[in-house]
Amino acid sequence: MGLEVGDVDRAYVELLQANEELSKTQEAVESYALRLGATESQIHLTLKELATPLPSQFSVPTTPFAKEILEFYRDRYPLILVTAGQSAFQRDKLEKAGIDSSIFSMIEVPEDSVKKPFYEAAQKKFLKRPDEVWVCGDRVETDLYPAYELGFHTVHMKWGRGKKAKREPWIEHTIASLIELKEKII
Repeated sequence: MGLEVGDVDRAYVELLQANEELSKTQEAVESYALRLGATESQIHLTLKELATPLPSQFSVPTTPFAKEILEFYRDRYPLILVTAGQSAFQRDKLEKAGIDSSIFSMIEVPEDSVKKPFYEAAQKKFLKRPDEVWVCGDRVETDLYPAYELGFHTVHMKWGRGKKAKREPWIEHTIASLIELKEKII
């Protein structure tokens, strides 16, 4: 981006903090770049970089127990991934995390983070009643609330951006580790 940050370690910590406090990575980057005095052009170039393919040697860490849980449920239920962002980048992250995308019966990536239409489409495609559908996510408003509106079961994962989310009375279950899903969804 071409901006001076002074102490790189401190700048990294500040950017991570901004990323935790704001609802989207894009917002965190924009906010931090503006604090540094970035121009609109510099911000645009930086955000564009966020969607470029990851380097071949890059590794994306998974949430603990993610692979184990996916394998556990793979043959039991259709597994649907509805994540936000740019499709190619999200699929690249899956690959870099070592998760075979074929484990999912369906993958949808709404760029605007509006997930409800994709939840409805999955429900219809797999002929499931609302009480047969479970949605697990860390973002209460974008992951879980649309599922709740459709009558689906909701599991709030206290991870990532979801660590600080307040408990809503309509959320059925709250977990701190994906391994806990085995106790909730049989």
